[in-house]
Amino acid sequence: MTSVDDGVDLEQVAALLRQRHEQTVEQIRVQTAESHHLRQAARHEPGDVADAGSLISDTAQRDIVTAALTEQAERLSAALDRLRDGSFGRCRTCGQQIPLARMEVMPWAIHCISCQQRAERGR
Repeated sequence: MTSVDDGVDLEQVAALLRQRHEQTVEQIRVQTAESHHLRQAARHEPGDVADAGSLISDTAQRDIVTAALTEQAERLSAALDRLRDGSFGRCRTCGQQIPLARMEVMPWAIHCISCQQRAERGR
C-alpha cells in the first residue's frame, strides 16, 4: 500500500482499523454472551417481579450496546474495503480528501465535514 496525499501510511491505518475491528468484534462477543447468560438466568431463576424487571432492563441495554457495536464493526469493515479499493479518505460526494483529523476520530467517515453537514440538513 502507498500513502495518501497528506503522507499518511496506509499500512499503519490498515493495522489500526483491523485492531479496532477485532476489539469491536470481541466486545460484541462479550455482550452477546452476557445477554445469553441473563436470558438463561431469567428462565431458570425468574425471582420476583423486581428481579424480572431488572433482568429485562439489563438484557435490553446489552442488546442496544450490541447493536451499536455491530454497526461500528460493519463501518470499520467497510473502511477496510475502501482502503483496499483506494477510496479510503475520499469524500463520496465531492471526491475531496477527508481531513486527517476527521479520519482519526471516525475512520469509517465517507463524507467530508461540509458534505456530511449538507446531508444531515437534508434529512
